[in-house]
Amino acid sequence: MGCERVFAPESSAPVEAAGPSPVTVELYEVVPTEIRWEVGLTGQVNAQMQVNVMPEITGVVESVQFEEGKPVAKDDVLFVLRNAEQKALLREAEARMALAQDVFDRTQRLTSEDISSVARRAEARAGLDEARAKVDLARLQLARTRIRAPFDGVMGDTDIAPGAWVEPEVTLASIAAIDEVEVVFTTTEQGAAVARTGATVNIRVAAFPGERFPGEVSYISPTIDPATRRLILKARLDNADHRLKPGMFANVDVVVAVKSDALVVPEAAMVYDRNGTYVWRAGAGGLAEKVPVSIGLRQEGIVEITSGLERGDQVVAAGVHKVMAGQKLQAAEPMAQREEAMRDHVEEGSARAES
Repeated sequence: MGCERVFAPESSAPVEAAGPSPVTVELYEVVPTEIRWEVGLTGQVNAQMQVNVMPEITGVVESVQFEEGKPVAKDDVLFVLRNAEQKALLREAEARMALAQDVFDRTQRLTSEDISSVARRAEARAGLDEARAKVDLARLQLARTRIRAPFDGVMGDTDIAPGAWVEPEVTLASIAAIDEVEVVFTTTEQGAAVARTGATVNIRVAAFPGERFPGEVSYISPTIDPATRRLILKARLDNADHRLKPGMFANVDVVVAVKSDALVVPEAAMVYDRNGTYVWRAGAGGLAEKVPVSIGLRQEGIVEITSGLERGDQVVAAGVHKVMAGQKLQAAEPMAQREEAMRDHVEEGSARAES
């Protein structure tokens, strides 16, 4: 039985060696970006100022001059006490002062240069000064029957009504200045090394999920609390809309450092193995290169690269698990663009259907 030779058909096209097929990935171009190093702490919102309003004298409330929960200005009258007695005492003191002034004036006209005249003039002067002091005291007692706001603020509730008997130890109402609020928080002894006044903070509260309220550190305690071994800090925040309420629990994100020209990549681009940290970079001809990198700050899904990459490099941001060294990388259309193209395609199809 003879052997037959089988010849492959001739072809003019060259035959390429088989290799790994291109892999579709999302690429991210490395460009300088501002990045912030934030430390998360917890604290409490406090009013800038808050006091309980109390009377300075005993008396009966004549009227209440404010509305609960409404703003008041400094020196606005909040409560008025009955003051007929104080007015009468003032009139009496003023009458005695007028008499003392008359005695002094007459003594001035009648005295001569002898020693006895000098003594009478000094006595008249002392009587006038005493009368004036009593007038001042009577006016002060009358002024105390009108209880005023010590500063601009918002009034709390009150259970005091006209006719109530009050004394200096009785709280009539509370007032809080909340156009600006303070957040009190603490950090560890190690945190004292980076704590500084003027540092930027962002406050998050449960009442407004997803919102951040900016402020800055205004106070750093000069000592560490020996009981807790923590450092007390305060930050001030604008609160003109009164959304932040004293007593709220707050998450405090303190900006410790800011870099304006950091090279960053998405956190999803990072790959870790026993040899360290690396990324996949699109090298010459779009081939995948394994590049060891050193990382710095992290912020909300991005990572600073301190060595290993340069501006303009393109790294694999999605699909890192599919990549092998030397494999051809095929850039996928970014997700946002794909979604937009899909919407345009659907709208175009709907328009054709309607026509």
